[in-house]
Amino acid sequence: MVIRVLIASTNPVKVRAARAVFSCFHEEITFSSLKMQEIDSEWDRLKSQPLGEDETYKNSRLRVKYIRNSNPEFDFYVGIEGGIVLTQQNQARIVVYCSVGTHSVIETVRGCEIPLPNRWYETLVSVREKRSLQLELGDLVAKISGIPNIKQKNGAVGFLTQNIVTRFDILYQSMMMALIPFLNPTLFELKVK
Repeated sequence: MVIRVLIASTNPVKVRAARAVFSCFHEEITFSSLKMQEIDSEWDRLKSQPLGEDETYKNSRLRVKYIRNSNPEFDFYVGIEGGIVLTQQNQARIVVYCSVGTHSVIETVRGCEIPLPNRWYETLVSVREKRSLQLELGDLVAKISGIPNIKQKNGAVGFLTQNIVTRFDILYQSMMMALIPFLNPTLFELKVK
């Protein structure tokens, strides 16, 4: 049986991570991906750089819901969202939420937490408050690092760890964890079609 997976992003790192994870468990898979702007033309303006746990979590799930509603022919839907949070100790962090869904269930997992310079967080918040400008963490890190389009390469985590840990590593691990209930539907009492 061919498993059909739709990824709510055309970012090559997100697509590669989804392919790698699903390929561990299924031999016959077809993958498709699409930009969120194809589903919701306002996506970038409204949700381009999530700030805070709630917004990042919700955006990950919204990605799955949006693509699932408009493309019911797939078996699995993947939504990955990276956001910026400020901890209770006033420390900036990158967090990743990965959602994997079917027609009836969405499982969302929070990936690891990555320290971020507070001034980068402050820059992103300041730009967002102006509302007329768009700036994502990847754009800011590309400017700081001199690596064009870093978010489609090793990402901010790659830059911060001197490429020991890459964006792919973080996404792969998070997506693998989100897939656990689907690999063990009886244990999790899932009714997966």
